[in-house]
Amino acid sequence: MPEFQYTVTAVKRGWAAGHKEAVVRYVRALAAAFRFIRDRARRDDVIRTIVETTDSSETIARQTLALYFDPERGVLPKQAELDLKGLAQVIAFMGEGGALKPPLPPAERFVDLQYLRAAGVE
Repeated sequence: MPEFQYTVTAVKRGWAAGHKEAVVRYVRALAAAFRFIRDRARRDDVIRTIVETTDSSETIARQTLALYFDPERGVLPKQAELDLKGLAQVIAFMGEGGALKPPLPPAERFVDLQYLRAAGVE
């Protein structure tokens, strides 16, 4: 699926507005984590972490990462950025599945990019 928002972090707008510094720090940390996971030089560290946290084998961990990255499939963000077209696809699927009723809302309704911008991510 070339355009699909696989990962999401959500908070209530009022809470985020009252805790902007914490949200921005969270986004920066999330961006750093995605950069770490994607860094080929860190692949063995990531494999080891998957094995330790999931009790899976190294083979399974490597095969799982291959599903995400070989070739690049766009499943994980490069650094916590948001794909509005991908979110629109999620909303469309939710409409098809009956979880949302028409008219379906635009993806932009659910997104406030100020936190990504403040964190230097977009």
